[in-house]
Amino acid sequence: MEKFRIKIALCIFLSCPLLLCCLPPTLENSSLVTVYFFDVGQGDAIFVDTGGLDMLIDGGPRGEGSRLVGYLNELHVLKLDIIVATHPHEDHIGGLINVLSSSITIDTVLHNGQIVNTKVYSDFIKIAQDKLKLVERGQIYVLDTNVNFTVLNPTQPFEFSDVNSNSIVLRLQAGNVAFLFTGDATLETENSIMALSSYIQSQVLKVAHHGSRYSTSDRFLDAVKPTYAVISAGKSNPYGHPHQETLQRLMNHGIIIMKHTPMEPL
Repeated sequence: MEKFRIKIALCIFLSCPLLLCCLPPTLENSSLVTVYFFDVGQGDAIFVDTGGLDMLIDGGPRGEGSRLVGYLNELHVLKLDIIVATHPHEDHIGGLINVLSSSITIDTVLHNGQIVNTKVYSDFIKIAQDKLKLVERGQIYVLDTNVNFTVLNPTQPFEFSDVNSNSIVLRLQAGNVAFLFTGDATLETENSIMALSSYIQSQVLKVAHHGSRYSTSDRFLDAVKPTYAVISAGKSNPYGHPHQETLQRLMNHGIIIMKHTPMEPL
């Protein structure tokens, strides 16, 4: 079986070239998949470089859009084969408007189809409309040889009324390493995934909803069994993310926590 070396990069854009803080799991490489967790303040933006198709998951808030484009330019990204908008909240799709307006070629924009009455959502749909594709649980997308992702949430039609609960949740499999990307999934999302998905174990967990206490249950952590947990939250954000209860649950499970919030060093 082909082995993959996964490089996890937490990226902070400075006045100097891109700063990468990398944590490679102990896997020998014959192919390299790099997952970049960009610092976009109180929001999510994740770039997956497979060597085949490239994918961006969320884009952070609109005010961070130009910085996100700067990250991608630093990495010499000329084309994004897939953009995933996990759900239509501003801190996830706002920055995607800048990316879609940039010189980067965009092929497909995956979304969950949920409608919200905001200007950011309206602007996003307007600029992405000819590239939009609806996703639902069970779909599988192939990015490269032995690299694919499975859609674990949402169902179509929606199982929930809550926007966060309908977040797109993806499990990326790269050889023998897996990432679980959760958007702003809630406890009810987690319960639904565990009930219908027989295997969600992943070495790296993108902690849902910026470390909110209303996600990342003990039962979910038991099912995922991550080695690393990545949390993206803005400095001095008004929500108090990440919540101490979530951090404590992660620590109780012996999970290595990586945080974007400058509250303490990585």
